[in-house]
Amino acid sequence: MIRIIRLSECTIEQGVEAWNKGFEGYHFDMTTTPEAFTKRMMQEELSKELSVVAFDGKLPIGIVLNGIRESAGRKIGWNGGTGVAMSWRKRGVGLQLMEKTLELLKEQEVEIATLEAISSNGKAIELYKKLGYDIVDKLHFMKLDGAVEKPEATESAHYQIRQTSPEEIAALPFYRGDFPWQVQWQSVRDGEGILAFNEEGETVGYAIFRKMKDEHGNHSRTLLFQCETAPDKREREEISRILMNEVFDNFDDTISRTAINVPVSGNSLTYKTLKHLGFVKNIEQVFMKKEL
Repeated sequence: MIRIIRLSECTIEQGVEAWNKGFEGYHFDMTTTPEAFTKRMMQEELSKELSVVAFDGKLPIGIVLNGIRESAGRKIGWNGGTGVAMSWRKRGVGLQLMEKTLELLKEQEVEIATLEAISSNGKAIELYKKLGYDIVDKLHFMKLDGAVEKPEATESAHYQIRQTSPEEIAALPFYRGDFPWQVQWQSVRDGEGILAFNEEGETVGYAIFRKMKDEHGNHSRTLLFQCETAPDKREREEISRILMNEVFDNFDDTISRTAINVPVSGNSLTYKTLKHLGFVKNIEQVFMKKEL
């Protein structure tokens, strides 16, 4: 008989075993260790009380990680990964794990449950649809690596750029707290932010990103998490290009550049700007939501 319990009632080793078995044969290598598992739980604000593990006797056979954040006065839940051991797939374990997840989220008065799934993972998507989740957008990981042709010059005399923190950006009235969990400011560890101002001193755009270094201390990679412009301002395309040029250092470096989980419809201007600059889709996911 399958038993579903909270992750808080398990040892870290049991949680890791459930995760590694649950993601065996996945699209990417998701193997983790107790140290990496614990670090991820902390960094992405996942909750042991809200996460669940499935057992067959004493054997961990499945897991769902969950967390809660608040945005615009509403509690939002996030599924940070659903996995079931290969020998237990197609036997209803995933459904039981997700039903328990939704039960726990409702107990915490969560209003919206969210998750992302690889677009080609049809079986998982069908399970989520069966539970009442709807696909609300497509999400693209987009890449542009190495030397690139210089983008067209952008006249920025009318706009000023100032560095800031991702946390300060979260206070903007047009900050996108409805975007996927992993691109929200709380998930961007060691991240940076920039603001764009017009001649009237109004904030007209922002970007959240992180620059990474190689083993020699040289800048090797930039990750873009969010880039947004104020919806009521003119010249939004120009503002978007100015922000991109600032984030990616005017594309002068031969580095790796990645835009993470860009909502194709919900952030269409950023998506359009990235494509114009030469970024191409690397991974596609679906963004799913369920009103509780």
